[in-house]
Amino acid sequence: MGNRQTGNKYEQIVCDYLIKKGMKIIDRNYTVKGGEIDIVAIDGEYICFIEVKFRTAGAIDAYSSVGISKQRRIIKSAERFIEKTGYNYQPRFDVVFVFSCDGELSFEYIKNAFDASVR
Repeated sequence: MGNRQTGNKYEQIVCDYLIKKGMKIIDRNYTVKGGEIDIVAIDGEYICFIEVKFRTAGAIDAYSSVGISKQRRIIKSAERFIEKTGYNYQPRFDVVFVFSCDGELSFEYIKNAFDASVR
């Protein structure tokens, strides 16, 4: 399975998880020049821009995979999404890490993982 197929598989698993938590998925793989947002969802008063990262057990420092430059690209993409769609919600930037160990999946969902001040 290629990287895009793997990404789609785990993004769908995360979408199912978010829906069960009461969130409404409004877009997936939103792409603009210079960036992409894996999942865009509504959570109460927030529009959530969610980055999904899959790692196998023993992956070294999964958290560094959403560094400053990645955060900046997500923020710029989110700004364009809001401009284009006109959604009037408080933006929130979340990250979901999906870990696999012996075929078992676990999630670490970090709400408000970073904010738009990272420019």
